[in-house]
Amino acid sequence: MTLKSTISFSALCFCLLLASCKDKVEGEPCDPELSELRVSVQPVFGGQTLHLDSTYTTAEGYAVQFTDLLFIAENVTSASGQLKDVALFDYRVTGTALFTGPGRPEDFTTFAWNLGVQSSINHSDPSAFPNESVLNISNSGGMHWGWNPGYIFMKVEAKVDTIPDGNALFDHLIVFHIGQDVNLQTINFSNINWQQTGNLSYHFPLKLDLQKFLQNGQQTINLRNEYTSHTAPGQEVLSLKVIQNFKAALTEF
Repeated sequence: MTLKSTISFSALCFCLLLASCKDKVEGEPCDPELSELRVSVQPVFGGQTLHLDSTYTTAEGYAVQFTDLLFIAENVTSASGQLKDVALFDYRVTGTALFTGPGRPEDFTTFAWNLGVQSSINHSDPSAFPNESVLNISNSGGMHWGWNPGYIFMKVEAKVDTIPDGNALFDHLIVFHIGQDVNLQTINFSNINWQQTGNLSYHFPLKLDLQKFLQNGQQTINLRNEYTSHTAPGQEVLSLKVIQNFKAALTEF
């Protein structure tokens, strides 16, 4: 094939690609064989939808207001490949959205992800990641420790009134910032039933039950005396309990 004919053939292919994508719905993948696979997380407190800054009651009778919920999901993969490299859940900023990735529902009937960031990249320079990556320091923001160094895998912040006397005094602050390689967790999902929401779009809804986070049947977090961890020395037991409970609280809706 001559150079001229090669250029003409390439131009024809490009035109055909443009034609095939011209009428696609915005946000859907151009490849006609791929779909848009969307994963969301709805925070709840037992049977109630959880809203930040609203008041809920713990098993001990404490009034609690959650003020921040964030976590990192990294390396979302199945046997067929990777659906998403890394995503940041930030309930206050982006609502229930976790991530959207191109794929085929039949290729991701099971998948797993790291709750946190694997060791091989956890201590990398956060300014060296691509500008669009959530691991870039300009995007990860408060989910990276400058002093550690490393990423915060999950963050739960709240205010609690531990004295049920009728006076709403939320003066007991809850701060759980959990990271470090030893606390990395893997979350597995199986028998996924993708819900079709459009011609080329599917949805997998999850829930994060903060009531289960505090009382998961095996490990209880009592907010009166277990209220802070920055994953510092001396906080190892509580840090592991917090991220294990968080993992158990994240399930299919």
